[in-house]
Amino acid sequence: MPIHAVGIQAHWRMDLPLDQTEKAIQEFHALGLKVMITELDIGVLPTQYQGADLSRGTTMTPEQQAVMNPYTKGLPADVARLHGERYRQAFELFLKHRDKVGRVTLWGVHDGLSWLNGFPIRGRTDYPLLFDRNLKPKPAFFAVQQAAQAARQ
Repeated sequence: MPIHAVGIQAHWRMDLPLDQTEKAIQEFHALGLKVMITELDIGVLPTQYQGADLSRGTTMTPEQQAVMNPYTKGLPADVARLHGERYRQAFELFLKHRDKVGRVTLWGVHDGLSWLNGFPIRGRTDYPLLFDRNLKPKPAFFAVQQAAQAARQ
């Protein structure tokens, strides 16, 4: 059975260099494959782990709480703006290569139900999606919208 597409699982952090993703998109396309961006979310919390092995979850010590879970009372506006900028950059990349990227699938609707709230450290409060815990659009939502509108012009 032939392979027609490949999915790039995209559980990203704020510091992920998008040039690696662009290179992967181009290389898969050169092989004749359509690229799908799957499970996209962009976490804002610091982490010391790579990957998504859910069995590795640990619990925070009181000393780690302030460093590893800094936004328990809400996402600061400056971090929300940076998060939105990261989503804008990602969608500009996907739209730049829309002839190669078949679809983008977000890994959840709102922050309250994100798997990143408990990974890789139990009890954290992350903000990786386009809608907040009250289902209100965040700057990330408007950044994606802006990237899509700019691509139509």
